[in-house]
Amino acid sequence: MSSQPDELSREELAQTYGYALRVIYSVPELRELFERAVNAEEGQYTAERFQAELQNTTWYQENDQYYRQAWAAEQMGGADWEADFQEAKLAVQGAAQQMGADVTPEELDALARRYIYEGWNEASRQGLLTQALSEEIAFMPTESGGMALRGQAGSFVDNLKALSLANGLRYNDDWYLSAARSVASGLTDEAYWQRELSRQAASMFPNYAEQINAGMNAMDIATPYINIYAQTMERSPYELDLNNADIRRAMMDGQGLFEFQQALREKPEWMNTKQAEDRVSEISLQVMKMFGLVG
Repeated sequence: MSSQPDELSREELAQTYGYALRVIYSVPELRELFERAVNAEEGQYTAERFQAELQNTTWYQENDQYYRQAWAAEQMGGADWEADFQEAKLAVQGAAQQMGADVTPEELDALARRYIYEGWNEASRQGLLTQALSEEIAFMPTESGGMALRGQAGSFVDNLKALSLANGLRYNDDWYLSAARSVASGLTDEAYWQRELSRQAASMFPNYAEQINAGMNAMDIATPYINIYAQTMERSPYELDLNNADIRRAMMDGQGLFEFQQALREKPEWMNTKQAEDRVSEISLQVMKMFGLVG
């Protein structure tokens, strides 16, 4: 004689198949299946049949295991769901701070739900969290009143800006932000952007492309030009870089150092240097001697 009751109540059927009523009744497709099983004649629905029909529903097939488990937990609610949700918020917030992502309280709640629903807590799926947060990386106010990236994105961009400066390259904040998001999402890495800067520098200074492609920075190659400029124009070499128009042009044209110095002495600015004053005084003295005006 079967131990199964002649007629199962909804509560008993839900317990038999491991589904809570509030979960089943929140999805019309599952509710229809459940009602059909409840109202069927004795013996028509076994655990195996119910499970098979459940797995064949559109809802089941369109939602993966992470979604189904999270959805059931949220429908059940209670302390367990609240604990899971708070834990997810802490995980997302910690990752956001580390990456330099700026999320509002509303965005944090939304990402925490995705954290649970998409299984971001699993090691193999943590990349989904970084991809989602990469779009939230943004420039944020600093104590000095400026704007800067923070966390890993900030460190990456600081390094990239230093490398850009060392190669005479200029980019706006949007370019750096795009690069930071790309690295954070896993689409590229820091080495990719280093190669990109070297490629751009080699293109800008073709006469030195071989050295740049071998790993040298354009700024290192420009040192002799900087020293000549500093000596000729009486400037500190520490104030100079490849943003100086004269040094930049000489590098781009592959101008020789002697030619470079001669070109600088033809500039009106050179006449304001002590060298120019001494040279003018020397020539004036020679002219005066020629006319016998001085002994």
